[in-house]
Amino acid sequence: MTAAPYVPSEPVSDGARALQILESMPGFAWSADPSGRFTYVSPSTLAFLGQVPEELNIAEDEDEFGWRRVVHPDDYDRVAARWRHCLKTGEYYDTEHRLRRSDGVYRWFRNSGRPSRDGQGRIAQWFGTTLDIDDQKRAEVALHDREKELSQLVSMVPSHVWRLTPEGEPTFFNKRMVDYLGLDVADTDRPEMSRMDALIATVHPADTARFRDTLKRSLATGESFVLRYRLRRADGVFHWMSSRAEPLRNDEGHIVQWYGLCHDIDDQVRAEEAVRRSEQQLQQMIDAVPALIWRTTPEGTLSYINKRLMDTVGVTFADLTAPDAARSLADVHPDDRTRVEQALSRSFATGDPFGMTYRQRRSDGSYRWTEGRAEPLRDEAGSIVQWYGVCVDVDDRVTAQEALHDRERELSQLVDLVPVHIRRLTPEGEPTFFNKRLVDFFGLDLTNLGEPNISRLATAIETLVHPDDAASLLATVRNSVATGEPYSMKYRMRRADGMYRWVDGRAEPLRDQSGSIVQWYAISIDIDDEMRAQEALRERERELSQLVNMVPSYLWRLSPEGEPSFFNKRLVDFLGLDSVGTDKPDASGLAAFVEATVHPDDAARVGEAFTRSFLTGERFSTTYRLRRADGVYRWVNGSAEPLRDDSGRIVQWYGLSHDIDDQLRVEAALRRSERQLQQLIDTVPVQIWCVTPEGGPAYINKAMADYIGLKLEDFDAKGGLPSAIEAIVHPDDRAALQQALTHSFSTGASFELKFRNRRWDGSYRWTEGRADPLRDESGGIIRWYGANIDIHDFVTSQEALRERERALWQLVETLPIMIDCVAPDGEPIYRSRQLREFLGYELAALDEIGKGRLAGTLDAGVHPDDLADVKEDYSHSLSTGEPYARKHRLRRFDGEYRWVDTRAAPMRNAEGAIVQWNVTCLDIDGEVRAQEELRSARERLARASQEASLAELSASIAHEVNQPLAAIVANSNACQRWLMASPPNLERAQKTVERIIRDANSAADVVSRIRALFKQSMGTRTSTTLSSLIAEAHNLMAEEAARRRVRIGVAVDSSLPLVALDRVQLQQVLVNLIRNGMDAMDAMKGDKALEIRVHRAGDMIQAEISDCGGGIEFPEKIFEPFFSTKEHGMGMGLAICRSIIESHGGRLWAETNEPRGARFIFTLPINAQPGS
Repeated sequence: MTAAPYVPSEPVSDGARALQILESMPGFAWSADPSGRFTYVSPSTLAFLGQVPEELNIAEDEDEFGWRRVVHPDDYDRVAARWRHCLKTGEYYDTEHRLRRSDGVYRWFRNSGRPSRDGQGRIAQWFGTTLDIDDQKRAEVALHDREKELSQLVSMVPSHVWRLTPEGEPTFFNKRMVDYLGLDVADTDRPEMSRMDALIATVHPADTARFRDTLKRSLATGESFVLRYRLRRADGVFHWMSSRAEPLRNDEGHIVQWYGLCHDIDDQVRAEEAVRRSEQQLQQMIDAVPALIWRTTPEGTLSYINKRLMDTVGVTFADLTAPDAARSLADVHPDDRTRVEQALSRSFATGDPFGMTYRQRRSDGSYRWTEGRAEPLRDEAGSIVQWYGVCVDVDDRVTAQEALHDRERELSQLVDLVPVHIRRLTPEGEPTFFNKRLVDFFGLDLTNLGEPNISRLATAIETLVHPDDAASLLATVRNSVATGEPYSMKYRMRRADGMYRWVDGRAEPLRDQSGSIVQWYAISIDIDDEMRAQEALRERERELSQLVNMVPSYLWRLSPEGEPSFFNKRLVDFLGLDSVGTDKPDASGLAAFVEATVHPDDAARVGEAFTRSFLTGERFSTTYRLRRADGVYRWVNGSAEPLRDDSGRIVQWYGLSHDIDDQLRVEAALRRSERQLQQLIDTVPVQIWCVTPEGGPAYINKAMADYIGLKLEDFDAKGGLPSAIEAIVHPDDRAALQQALTHSFSTGASFELKFRNRRWDGSYRWTEGRADPLRDESGGIIRWYGANIDIHDFVTSQEALRERERALWQLVETLPIMIDCVAPDGEPIYRSRQLREFLGYELAALDEIGKGRLAGTLDAGVHPDDLADVKEDYSHSLSTGEPYARKHRLRRFDGEYRWVDTRAAPMRNAEGAIVQWNVTCLDIDGEVRAQEELRSARERLARASQEASLAELSASIAHEVNQPLAAIVANSNACQRWLMASPPNLERAQKTVERIIRDANSAADVVSRIRALFKQSMGTRTSTTLSSLIAEAHNLMAEEAARRRVRIGVAVDSSLPLVALDRVQLQQVLVNLIRNGMDAMDAMKGDKALEIRVHRAGDMIQAEISDCGGGIEFPEKIFEPFFSTKEHGMGMGLAICRSIIESHGGRLWAETNEPRGARFIFTLPINAQPGS
């Protein structure tokens, strides 16, 4: 929750921007009027305090301030007094105190304020900041108390802490352990035994040997010492302890100390009082150290030394007087003398007190650290009249300080190495310290666990304790913090790897002299293994109970006299009655049970066996039939043994009856099965054998005996396996077989080998032998079982197959064609010798160019003009699986490009997936060049034929024109005659003139048509449907198609729009294309089909005429004038057709028809306008 800032009655003069900057400051800001009432408090301050501005100005008592409720009670009087003083005097306000957060937690703050004055110097406003220094204060307190806390930590750990030398001798017991045992380390120093033996004497006699053996093993191996045992308390009472110790190693890895912890499982030992006694004795010893006193004149002339100084230093007054009567420094260590002299001279000159620590010689000549201090005695005027000095022997203190530093390091190591999780809490329960083991256990830095305004304790428990335990642990800790009572609880903590482990957590408070809690010290011991063991034990008890009732046997118990006292559930269910269900008043319980449940034929024998066992105490065991609840008798195997007490007397009989009815039937079946199995082994067409772990022959089946013509007895018992190998294995294979068998026998590895075995007729045949060991429960080999399979025919066929492969390989390598095999993705995996020699490099050379083998081959070998089309066709075939065929130029090793015919087809597996592409590449450069020369010759011939045809065409044209011209001349002469007749016959002349006009128009039409064939002349165009025009052309060619046995199929889209066209010219194009298609199929046999298909393609109408003839070799060249593929053609038809189509705004081209033939396609625009 963020409260709105308090707005004063007069706006702040600094403006909105200053207010924005002020409210974004990381600290708290405020302002107050001269009387101390707040006029502004920043929102962050109000949010922290959980207050509104008015609450900070309203006081319950007029002598108090309204903010009393948020200041710590111990700080309020001091802070209020200082604030009143500053308000009165105008002095700067600066103080440290605790403020209560909205959740009730107090934190330290530094509060500073400065007055703002008006022009007359009067205070107009107070402006201040409040900075959170809680972490700084706590750090300072923690820093000052560190030394004391470390010492308290070891002493206050609610466990026994001890240290051993690398050899196992005790060197340290913490106070709790000393108090518990009633002896310290010095007490273990006894002439008749070692210190460790003296310590072991406190261990319970029943645990002594185990304690000693475990400790010796840890000392010898460096492994952790972990043990539970009973330890004698000072009053002679033994308590169970859980003890653990870890070694401390130096940088070289050598053990320098053993640190251990012994946790009282029965009750925690408190050592606090012993620590205080030790500190008091130490303080008395320090206070009893004698002092050396001396006096000098104001100028420094020695005037007095006390006797203790003379006795201690071993000098007289004269010895310490210098020739100039000044203090002689002969007793000061030479290395310190100059420094002491300078300090004394400075003090004598300035009057400042003298204080220094230096080394001073003793009467025995040794130097000891001394702390010298001197202060002047002054008269009433302030003049120095005497100097009084004292020298205190601080050698022990200096040495102790050095030892203390060492001790601190040892204590720190002890806390971090002790095998327990240690932590310290504030009186409010907030964690302030974790030892290294706990930090390592959690795997994170717990010092930054808390967040502002949130309890670090709650955060730690929520983060690190199992969710099912977190709430109860938090409640327990808070209850202890509130009541001051120690707590002990088992819960689960999350380890660094995310696993939760059970721990036994305990904590006790440390109190000051007034009884107030100053710290909480807590430990948690990992008891996960113990909890799991206890759970396993409980589970074991449940399992045992279930086992008794669920075991597939009948369990019962009898008294020493043989009276039934317990039947398990299975026996009760089987019999249909319990242990008292057969009681009879005139018979014993056992006799009644036998009579009621045992088969009459077995009852007497069972009763006698029971009687004999009861009399002799011998084990009862017999087989008999027991009646089931449904009246059916089943065979059981019953046995019972007595349970005896320490004196050997029988206290109970425990028996078991196992239903063996099925077993007896199974055994009978098993015997039958064994006979069948033996028959199977002897008849299976596999040689089965068995040898001992050492390789001695133990068994061969009948098939093997018949195969080798020998029996097991025929092998030399002394020779064993070598003699068997000598007898039946080919000489060339014996060594390998012996070596393989020896390896298997020595390592236990499976045996597998192909070798030649001698058959009964003396011939050697290839055999595959395999063997595996049979092992017992401990893994030891008890038998080797093997089988030999005759693979002679298989080996022979494999050899023939390999010979066949070699022949095929030689065939591929010697064929006069280049062969390439590629993977499904197109990458080459094999190339024949012919192809490698043609290209001039090996396949492996492509792996070094930094691109794929396929890309490398194409880029390096295919002619640049063909490369794009080759890659496109390759990609198409690889993606669709269609065969590939293309002619292109390929670069030979000498740099010459040669035409090749490349074809590729996929090889597929049974599922139809491509597993490999097989490629052939045939050099057709000679054929291509020959075809090129042939085409050149044909072109020359065609030009000659065209010249002759042109002459013939000219004569034909002349003939066509001469006919109407001759008619015109004849009609003109006739007209002349009719006009010259007397009288002129005008009617006849009129008719003759009409004939002349008709013949003239006919001649003009012939000329126009010829001109239209060779020029793109625009004839008369009308809007019509192309379907009707195609129907007319189809009707025109129907008779010729029937004669040439060509089937014409027409498919025209019914929704085609009208097109503006010249019907005569378009009909001429259609007839020409249809006739060309029929000409192309003249040489074909079988079905001849010509397809006409018309459809719309965008803003064009597209017509296709396709045949299944021989196809087109040069699709573009056929449209050139005078180029013809027909023996007697003129080469003008297709040129005229293209000219007509292009004059209509369309396009005409040819394509290859799949799978064979040609397809002519032309388009006409839909939006062409009809001509006039």
